[in-house]
Amino acid sequence: MKKQKLKFYVEPKSFGAQCSIILMALAIVFRIIGCWGLWTDEFYAVTQILLPIASGLLLILFVALLGRRALFLTSLPVLMGVVFFILKSLGFESVLHTVLCIVLYVAVAVLYVATVFALIRTKWLLVPLFGLPFLYHIFVEDLAALRDTAHPVSFAAGMQEMSVLCIMLSLFFLSLAMRKNTPQLEDMDLPKMRAPKVVAPSRDAAEEAEEPAAEEQEAAPAAEEEQEKEETL
Repeated sequence: MKKQKLKFYVEPKSFGAQCSIILMALAIVFRIIGCWGLWTDEFYAVTQILLPIASGLLLILFVALLGRRALFLTSLPVLMGVVFFILKSLGFESVLHTVLCIVLYVAVAVLYVATVFALIRTKWLLVPLFGLPFLYHIFVEDLAALRDTAHPVSFAAGMQEMSVLCIMLSLFFLSLAMRKNTPQLEDMDLPKMRAPKVVAPSRDAAEEAEEPAAEEQEAAPAAEEEQEKEETL
């Protein structure tokens, strides 16, 4: 029996998928607001504005329209998002921070693609991969930035950070919404049953089967005569 190929999918109307779509839409809105007026630099406009917006729109479309049939297509916007984050990390002041972030982004690309193509048979590696960096941003980087009164966070930077948080949280909910397919009977190649072969009895076997019947027929009258004689006596 041939096993059905494993596949991950999401129900577009499920709670997790809807949260992912809404959060990615918010990420696009925050990105537009935070980067408003910053498109004079062509490289920045392409890599930090157009690229994340296109990535978010593609993810929303693929989850909403093809989440059940072709979830693997979401690997394209995720890879686009990875490129965006890697280019963004090149502007960090700390080299160590940049290197660690690039390692994280490459891990996201590898694990996500391997999961949606069912090379990895579980989704639970993705949940902490998106959830833990989100918590790190909130409780380490963002709280420290808010406490730094000497260098207050600008409105534009705050909106861009909100966009990043929404992206991570969107992918977190998308990971939770993933489901494995269940084998269906019609999708399986069942073994074909051969028709039973009827073997005709040979002539000798038929004659041997008839001989006991003939002997029984001959012995029956003799037995009846003996019974009648006993009764008359």
